[in-house]
Amino acid sequence: MRVSTLQIHRNGLANMLSNQEALTKTQQQVSSGVRVNTAADDPIAAARILQIEQQLALTEQFENNMISATNRLELEESTLSAVTDYYDRLRELTVQAGSGVLAQTDREAIAAEVEQIEEALVELFNTKDATGEYIFAGFQGGEAPFVQNANGRYSYEGDDGQRFVAVGSSTTVATGDSGIDLFVDIPSAAPTFTTTTSPLNTGTTSVSAGFITDDEAFAEFYPDDIVITFNADSAVDPAATNYTVTRASDGRVINGLENQVYDEGAELNINGVTLQISGVPEPGDQVIAESTPKQSITDTIFRFTEALNTLTNGSEDQATLDNLIEDTLNNLDAALAVVSSTQSKIGARLNTIENTELMTADMKLANQEALSDLRDADLAEAVSRMTLESTLLEAAQQSYTVISNLSLFNKL
Repeated sequence: MRVSTLQIHRNGLANMLSNQEALTKTQQQVSSGVRVNTAADDPIAAARILQIEQQLALTEQFENNMISATNRLELEESTLSAVTDYYDRLRELTVQAGSGVLAQTDREAIAAEVEQIEEALVELFNTKDATGEYIFAGFQGGEAPFVQNANGRYSYEGDDGQRFVAVGSSTTVATGDSGIDLFVDIPSAAPTFTTTTSPLNTGTTSVSAGFITDDEAFAEFYPDDIVITFNADSAVDPAATNYTVTRASDGRVINGLENQVYDEGAELNINGVTLQISGVPEPGDQVIAESTPKQSITDTIFRFTEALNTLTNGSEDQATLDNLIEDTLNNLDAALAVVSSTQSKIGARLNTIENTELMTADMKLANQEALSDLRDADLAEAVSRMTLESTLLEAAQQSYTVISNLSLFNKL
C-alpha cells in the first residue's frame, strides 16, 4: 500500500494532537482535582452530578428555611412566656380587686398597674422578628397588628393568616400564629358583647367597652345585636341630636327607644347592657353592641380597668364588679389555656425541625460522598496516567521528526 508524504504528515500531526489533548485533559484533572469538568468527559456521570448538585442546592435552601423557622418560633415561644407572666400577674390583681374591703382609691391603684400591664402586653403582641416583620400579624407582617383607638381600646389590624415554610421535600411547618387565634378570639366565660362604631360614620362618635349589668336580660336577648342609629335633628321637636335603638336581626325598635335625645356620656341601659357614647355624631352614624361568645384579651383588660375606675361601692355597682371580676378570671384562664396550647404546638414544630435537620444532614453527607465519587479525580491514578501520556506525546513527536525526514532523494 502506498503512503503519501501528505498522509504521513497528517497522521503524525493527528497522533501528536491526540496525545497532547489527552495530556492536557489529565493535567487539568490533576490541577483541579475534578475528574468530570465537562459533560464530554463522562456524559452519564455528568448527568448524575447535575442531579446531585440540584439536590444539594435544595438541601441548602431547606437548611436556611430551618434556621429562619427556628429563630422565628423561638422568638414566639419566648414572647408567649413573657405574656404568660403578665397574665399571671393580671390574675393576682383581679383576685385582689375582688376583695370587698378595698376603697375606691385602692381600686384605682390596681387599675393603674393593670393599664401598665396592658401596654406591656400590646408591645409583646406587636413583637417584630429579625427582618422587621410583626410575628402576630398573620400575612400583614408589615403593619402593627394591635393599634390603640381614640377611646383607649385596641383593635386588631392583622389577619388570620398562618405562614408555612418547607423544611424538607415533603415537610412543612408553621412559622407562627396569628394574633386573632392567640389574643382576639378567646372563648369568653359567658356570652358577652363587643362595642364598635360603624366604619361609615362621618362624625366623631365613640363608645365605651360597656358592661353586662343584667345577666338574665342579656341572656334572653343573646345572640342578637344592638344597633344605635343617629337620626336627623329634625326627628325631634325641638330639633336636637337623637338616636333610635334597634335589633340587628329584624330592625325592630328595642324597649321603645326611638328618637331619644342624645346626652353625651350618659349611661345607656339596653337589654342588660350598659354603655356610654361620646363625641359628636352625625345623622346616619351607628354604634353597635355585637353579641359574641368570644372576647379579646385587650377588651377583657380594658373592661376590667374601666370598671375599677368608674364603679363605686354601691350595691348595684358592687354586684356588677363582682360579676365582671368572675368573668375576667375565667377569661384570663381561657387566654392562658390558648397560650399554653400554642406553646405546645411550637414545641412540636421545633421537634419536627430538629428531626428533619438530622435527616437532612445525613442525606446531605450521602449526596456529597456520591458527588465526590462521581466528580473527583483519583490523583494517584491521574498522575500516573499523565506521566504515561507525556511519554507517549514525546514518542509521537520524536517518531514524527524521524519519519518526516525520510525521502527518496536522500538515497540518490
